[in-house]
Amino acid sequence: MSHIDPDVLALLALGEEVASPEELGHLTACAECRDEVAVLSRAATVGRATIGTGDLLEPAPRVWARIAEELELTPAVAGGFGAPSRAVTAAPADPSASADPVAPARPVAVLRRRRWLLPTAIAASVAVVAAGVFGVWELLRPARPDVLATAELDPFPDWQGAAGTATLEETANGERMVSVRFSAPADPDGYREIWLITSDATELVSLGIVEGDSGTFAVPAGIDTDRYDLVDISEEPLDGDPSHSGDSIVRGQLRAS
Repeated sequence: MSHIDPDVLALLALGEEVASPEELGHLTACAECRDEVAVLSRAATVGRATIGTGDLLEPAPRVWARIAEELELTPAVAGGFGAPSRAVTAAPADPSASADPVAPARPVAVLRRRRWLLPTAIAASVAVVAAGVFGVWELLRPARPDVLATAELDPFPDWQGAAGTATLEETANGERMVSVRFSAPADPDGYREIWLITSDATELVSLGIVEGDSGTFAVPAGIDTDRYDLVDISEEPLDGDPSHSGDSIVRGQLRAS
C-alpha cells in the first residue's frame, strides 16, 4: 500500500487508535511513516506540557501567510486564516469542472506538501507557546539587585597568596547583601568568618561563617555601610569565643561602583 494518510499519522501521534490492520502493518514496515509519527509525537508532547501556561501570543502574520501559501488557499479564505472566530474552508470547486463519480487520487506533490505542512504547523504552534512562556518568565523573574560597591580583598602578611573579592548589593525590596569569593589555604582546626569593619577599625560586626570559598550574607538593618566599609575574612579557632580572633586572612575597602 502507499504511505499512510498524514491525517491518520497525526491522530496516531496523539494516541488515537484509528489505523486499520493494513495501515498498522504498513507502519511496522515503513521507516518513513514511523519517523513522521515520532516527530509528531514529540511535538504533541511539548504542546501538552505547555497547557495551563496562560494566553498564547498571536503568531506573526507571516506564519499564517506561509501556511495559507502551502495550502493554496484563495485570498478570500486566507484573509481569515488563523482567526479564532472565522472558520477556514476549502476554496470552492471550479463549476466548469466535470463531475466524476470516482474521486481522483491526490497528486503525489500534494501529499508530500501536506506531510511537510502538518509537522511544520505544529512546530509553529509550539514555538508560539514557548515564546509566551519565555515572555511570562521575563515579566515574573526577580529583578537583579543593584551593585552598590565592590572591594578587592588583599592578603595579610601571614596569608601570602590568599586573595578575594567582595560585592555589596541591594535588592528591589531594599535588603543589602555582601557576596564574597576568596582563596586561602584550608585549616582543619578552624573556620572562616566574614566581618564589616569601620574605616578606623574601631567597630565591627559579624555577618556569618563562610562555608567553602564563597558566600552571600545579609547586612543587618541599621548598619551604615558608608562607615562599615571594610570587608574582612578571618581565621577563627574552635574556642567558643564570638569575638574577632585578630587573625585576618584578607581585607578590602568597599568602593562605590
